[in-house]
Amino acid sequence: MKTLEQNIKSIYGSKGKAWLDDLHNIVNKLTHDWNLEDIRSVDNMTFHYVARALTKEGRQPVILKIGCDAKTIENEVRALSYFNGNGSVRMINHNEEYNALLLRQAIPGMSLRSLYQSQTEQVMDDYIETMHKLHQGHLTGKHHWSHIDTWLTAIDKLKFSDACLLTLIEKAVSLKTALLSSMTCEIVLHGDLHHDNILQNDDTWLAIDPKGIIGEPEFEIAAFDFMYIRELSDQPDAKMVLESRINLLAQKSGLNAERIKDWVFVRLMLMVAWHVEDNGDPSSAIKLAERLM
Repeated sequence: MKTLEQNIKSIYGSKGKAWLDDLHNIVNKLTHDWNLEDIRSVDNMTFHYVARALTKEGRQPVILKIGCDAKTIENEVRALSYFNGNGSVRMINHNEEYNALLLRQAIPGMSLRSLYQSQTEQVMDDYIETMHKLHQGHLTGKHHWSHIDTWLTAIDKLKFSDACLLTLIEKAVSLKTALLSSMTCEIVLHGDLHHDNILQNDDTWLAIDPKGIIGEPEFEIAAFDFMYIRELSDQPDAKMVLESRINLLAQKSGLNAERIKDWVFVRLMLMVAWHVEDNGDPSSAIKLAERLM
């Protein structure tokens, strides 16, 4: 809860503080309206209140998710409705007034992160299978999805005086301009498909927290956690390890390895930009971007 409180206050200021102050009442109201019991908040909340619960009728395991920002929850509702359980968790209900979602709970719910170091290739296979399920839909006619180019404008706003960081920014701007202009396949993406956002449900894997945005599959798969920050000190040649993992995932998925590599770098710098916007610490993303460059 401490991390959630810090993030919400840092990002939303007085609005965030007011939301946190009212959060207990919101949870109680939704618990009553959705007829829930046994509410247990999770330990790793970052930007949303998340709790496991049971429905009183049928004792179905569910997830209660509440956000401070209405637009973020609106986008997730749209994405969950679009994916409709194909590679993602299912939405049971949502409450627009309180920016809240009621979701089916993935059981047992462990994430791909927990298996990555011991079963790297199996995790890649499970990741790709989940991603392909999410990408089965087709865009038709007019739509209301945002495009990844709207996210990537954040990189253009980065301002650092350090020469090395300026070089990283210039490279990211150059790469993202070239990548955007050369995309040949545009689909609805999850948008944030990293290891912690894929959970085990019985004998399959389901994505959570979709953002719902238009882009190419190589942008999606570039969110894969190719290397954790703690590995940098353990790997004598981190760049070689990183690139070998990118090449292996590209081979398994049938996607373009060079575009994935370039998108990994761009997404790391996008992460830097978002950390700066949210008054966070961008150092981990910067370290990974330096190694990849």
